[in-house]
Formats: sequence, structure tokens, C-alpha cells
Amino acid sequence: MSGFVEIVWSVVDIDRACAAMVDVAGYQRHDLPYATPEELAYWNVPGCTGIAQAMLTAPGETKGSLRLVSFQGCRRQPIRPSQRTWDSGGIFDLDLFARDARGIYDALVERHGWTAFGNPVDYVMGAFDVTQVVARGPDGLVLAIIEPRQAVEIALPPADRLTRIFNSTQLVRDVGDAIAFYTDVLGWKVMMDMVIDDAVEPGADVLGLPMPYARAVRRRVAIVHPEGRNDGSVELIEIDFAGEDYAERAVAPNIGLLALRVPVDDVASLAAQVAGCGHALHTPPTLVDVAAIGRTLLFSVRTPDGAIIEFFEAGGA
Repeated sequence: MSGFVEIVWSVVDIDRACAAMVDVAGYQRHDLPYATPEELAYWNVPGCTGIAQAMLTAPGETKGSLRLVSFQGCRRQPIRPSQRTWDSGGIFDLDLFARDARGIYDALVERHGWTAFGNPVDYVMGAFDVTQVVARGPDGLVLAIIEPRQAVEIALPPADRLTRIFNSTQLVRDVGDAIAFYTDVLGWKVMMDMVIDDAVEPGADVLGLPMPYARAVRRRVAIVHPEGRNDGSVELIEIDFAGEDYAERAVAPNIGLLALRVPVDDVASLAAQVAGCGHALHTPPTLVDVAAIGRTLLFSVRTPDGAIIEFFEAGGA
């Protein structure tokens, strides 16, 4: 099993949502047909009359893509309405590499009105030596734009572009519980697990923690992946700071980062493994025609903090 290859992003307006990713990130837009009736049924959204779709991909890439879905005819609300970094639940951000993080962020601000949790900062944390900004766009899209000063697995793009999405962060209530789900239920591996205590957050404000609490608050950070790699991986962050929890809202048709899609060789076996661990399936194995994937067998689970992880077997029967 590799890591995720696609992120499902629920949006209000596809044209608006695509604009910055095409103009600044350099992603290519591929319009897709409306979801089939069976796929509409798979999402189980009462009152929904259709799902418009598009795909955003980095040039030359076949993974790390964004699938935009816009659920029609039904009431939608933001998954993470306040978007504070100490609020748990759902999927928080998507991580991409850049050669010039500050330049990319300036373009997002000047041309598309984006904001950030804090100004771009330089910091060192463990093996990471980077410049980073966590930028905020429309419909709950949050991008961690990272300029590395160490070797990374992905070839960096030109200075005015972004790489494919290689990691996604979830803000969780308890990292220990989240790790147990990924390792014990899904069989993934831990590639990093560290505690930050009695230290300001990296770069002082990349996550926007209010001073002077940024020094005192305890944070635990872990990264998990099926093979222990930092490509298609999931980062888990626990911040010991009172906030809201939005786990219950992290479902379709609500607006925001909705699901991570992971290819597997045997959906039925994995679904049985998950159920055998006593963890409920969010959607059972279902054979569906999915645009840009084809006929596929897929099922999904929700993490202890509400994030949807979907597993698919292309051509499965």
C-alpha cells in the first residue's frame, strides 16, 4: 500500500476554487463529468441532486492531485469554520514544496487575496530545516508551503510553482489515539513522533499560536505512512490548548478538505481487517464508476478525529 494519491476537496464554486492553484501553483485543471448516480448514492447525501467535479494536478504528476467536488441542491456548511490551529477535527492542510515559499505566498496574497496563520518563517525542527508559511484560501483550503534546505523525495519545481501534494496534516485531540488507529487498524508505520515542550513554536508563529502561550503549550507531532515514507503521508498534530472540535462536521457535503484517497491491492481484505479490529466502516465496499479512475471498488473509514480515509482498488470486482 502506498500513501494517498488524491485529496477530495468539497467546494462551493469550482471556478473560484481552481483559480489560485492554476495561476500561482501552476497546476493543470481537468474538468470531469458529473458524478454518476451510483457515485452520488455512495456519498449518501440526502437531497443532493448532483456532484460537479474537476481535477487539479501538478504538471507531469499522476498523484498528489486535488479532486474538487461541488454537491448541488443541498445545505452545506464549513467543516472547520474558525480554522484555528488548536481546533481539532477533519483534515487541516495540504503540504507542498517550493523553491521560493515567500514569493509563492506573496503571489497568493496579491493576486488572490489569500491570508496566512503567520508570516513566512525560517525554522529547524528535528531533521527539517525549512522556510514555511501556512496559507489560507477559499473553501477551507490550507496549504503548508515549504521551502526545504535538505534533501527531499520530490523534485522541486521552478521558483514560481509548487510541487505535488506530498503530505496532509490532521489536528487531533490525542496523537496517541490517532497513531493507534493508523498503526493497529490500518497497519501503517510511524516515521516521526516528537514532543515540543517549553519552546516557542517553530519560527515563532508559523501556526499562529498566540504569544506568550506558544512557549508554554505542549505539542506532539507525528507522521504516519503505509511504508514509512514522507510522500502521501499524514501528519498528526496535538496542541494542548483549549479549542473547538469539528470532527462531526467532517462529512459530505460540507465544505473543506473532505477525504484522502489511498490505492490498495485488495479492498475486501482491508475492509475485513478494519472491521475485525472493531472499527466501523464509514462506507462499505462498493463498486462505483469514478471519473479519472474508472470502475473501482472502494470503501472508507473515519479516523478518531473524523477525517475520511478512502481506499480504492481500481478495476476491483
